[in-house]
Amino acid sequence: MPLLRFVASFTLAATILVLLPPQLVTAQTAGSATVYRIREGRNEIALIERFSVFVEHSSKIRRVMDFDEEVITVQVVEGTPTQFRVYALRAGVTTISVVDEHDRHFSLEVLVRGDVRHLESHIRRSYPNDIITIEEINEQSVRLVGWVSQPENINEIEEIAKQFYPTVMNHMKTGGVQQVLMKCTVLEVQRSKLRRVGMNFSLMRPEGFLISTPGPITPISGLTSGAAGTTAELSGFSNSTISFGFTRPNSVFNGFIQAMLEEGMLKSQATPMIVTHNGRPANFLSGGETPVPIPAGLGTVGFQFREYGIQMNAVPYILGNGRVRLEVETIIRDQDFANTVTVSGTTISAFKTNSANTQVEMNFGEALVIAGLISQKQNVTTQKVPFLGELPYIGAAFSRKTATEQESELIILVTPEYVSPAPASQFPSRGPGMFTDTPTDCELFGMGLLEVPSFGEPCENGCQNCMPGGKCRSCELNGSPCIAPGYGKLEQNGPEPALESISGKASLTQPVSASRVVEQETIEPGSANRRKSGTATGSSRSGNSGLISPTMR
Repeated sequence: MPLLRFVASFTLAATILVLLPPQLVTAQTAGSATVYRIREGRNEIALIERFSVFVEHSSKIRRVMDFDEEVITVQVVEGTPTQFRVYALRAGVTTISVVDEHDRHFSLEVLVRGDVRHLESHIRRSYPNDIITIEEINEQSVRLVGWVSQPENINEIEEIAKQFYPTVMNHMKTGGVQQVLMKCTVLEVQRSKLRRVGMNFSLMRPEGFLISTPGPITPISGLTSGAAGTTAELSGFSNSTISFGFTRPNSVFNGFIQAMLEEGMLKSQATPMIVTHNGRPANFLSGGETPVPIPAGLGTVGFQFREYGIQMNAVPYILGNGRVRLEVETIIRDQDFANTVTVSGTTISAFKTNSANTQVEMNFGEALVIAGLISQKQNVTTQKVPFLGELPYIGAAFSRKTATEQESELIILVTPEYVSPAPASQFPSRGPGMFTDTPTDCELFGMGLLEVPSFGEPCENGCQNCMPGGKCRSCELNGSPCIAPGYGKLEQNGPEPALESISGKASLTQPVSASRVVEQETIEPGSANRRKSGTATGSSRSGNSGLISPTMR
């Protein structure tokens, strides 16, 4: 009897398994695993290879069909007719059709991605501060998406990914500000000193002459003695400081002394600045181009333009943690008209060039001297007559000495800074030099002003311009406004109204004497010169704009 019961139970179980659809396989219960609930409309499930998910429905599930068995497998959850398990086999996309006990049909789209956990663990352990998402496209390629904290991490992460996949699609980005302001300052100081002492003389007599020219000083066409009329051609003298001579009936003496002390100094400062994006080259040029002749075909001469002025080429690479790597090239090229050459009737000047090309790494906001030069030159030359020029004191008449000293210092500094755009309202509406106006004839020729303050809008009468404090400046005959001390018509008695300053914190009050009374007749001109401005600048009643130095006024 027990044997018959066992055979009957086994037969019933085998019959149930045979009657189940062939794609359903027994699986364990869901437990704490991920559960996806089927809903009306579109259903999508994303899985990774060798991972599974439990799918749950509100009603009992009758059939699961129409899926790709090479991508996923579907397993029955024992004891739970409202669930089934989806197990991912390999990367791909497939669709599952589900039919419940009420004969309702549902569709689930399943996306299976490659298992990139090994690569992901390497990247997460090596770069914990970066947020990188790894997506396998196929067995040969992978896509990297996310943000890195330092730009150099992008290439390093890409190299790691290439150890797992031959093809890597790099879509990673660097966070933070990516624009860099590069400021390069070139400072140059040159000093020169020249000392020169020499003497030339000539003595002419009827019976002979004596000439000393150690280093010629002054050109003289000829010297003639008074009595005999003897002439000597002296064409080798140049650049005398003192010339003197004595004439007697039978002799002529001429002396030429050169005593010179020359000192010179040159200071130059250039600060080119340019803004560029991380890793992008930037070029700056303030100067021009000059033609340089070059050989052309058939014996002709062509021209090629060469740049001169201040030039800067730079490429910044943001490294993160406040550091940046700069590739900087600075060139200062000026024309040297002291050294020229003439080719086919065209005069070509030489060029003086100071340049530096280097790569440095530094922090933002720091300054670094990338190049420098300290040069000292001394040149002493003596021209003298042997033996006579070596005698004390007397030898000065037979010698010439020149001493030249030159010193130069050159420093090139570079400073990188983070920059980002700002609202236009934070910038001034007008730039430097736009708060002044062109002077009238009276202001230019009478008062010697090169520029005058730009005041507000014209007054209501159309002939006067408003000034700070509500005053108006009257117009002159023929439409030429003239600024006189006091700016406009003054009262004969009593103090003049105070002029408020631009800040509104101070005022100027000055009494006017009777001798300063100015009577002006207001005439409506046909074409009056009117200055229009939305901003008034501080000025005194003497016509000083506050933007011009006293020496310029």
